[in-house]
Amino acid sequence: MQEELIDMKTDIALIKSDIKQINKFFTKVESTIEMMTELSTQVAVQQEVIKNTVDKLEDLDTMVQDHREEDIARAEKMMARLEEYRASAYNDHLRLSEENKSNRDQRHKEMMEEIRSVTRKIDEQNKRIRSLENWKYYMMGLGAAVVFIIVKVINVGAFFS
Repeated sequence: MQEELIDMKTDIALIKSDIKQINKFFTKVESTIEMMTELSTQVAVQQEVIKNTVDKLEDLDTMVQDHREEDIARAEKMMARLEEYRASAYNDHLRLSEENKSNRDQRHKEMMEEIRSVTRKIDEQNKRIRSLENWKYYMMGLGAAVVFIIVKVINVGAFFS
């Protein structure tokens, strides 16, 4: 009986040792389960963050594409307006050029007509001056002839002495 008691005590000690081992095992399993639960929670949170980030990126891509399309449309409008302004400026330039040319031509014609008129007046004055000069020379010649005749016909020396 004693042996039985010792065997029992030995069995009980072995069972106690096994229970401690099982306790240690389950403690490790519980801590592992807690860590896995925590990890799965973190993974779920990270997956939600990634999902939100992906959604935001997709929204940003959509917005960027919309802005690109708007920019292209604005650029096309601006180019069309610029071409319209260029054409308008070119037409204005041509119109002003034509007006200036016609004004210059008209002023040129007026100036040429005025120059011709002044030239005619100068020619008339030159003719009159020549005729006056000729008349003066005729009168001087006539006066000289009269003086010569008077000197030859009348003795002027006797007249003054």
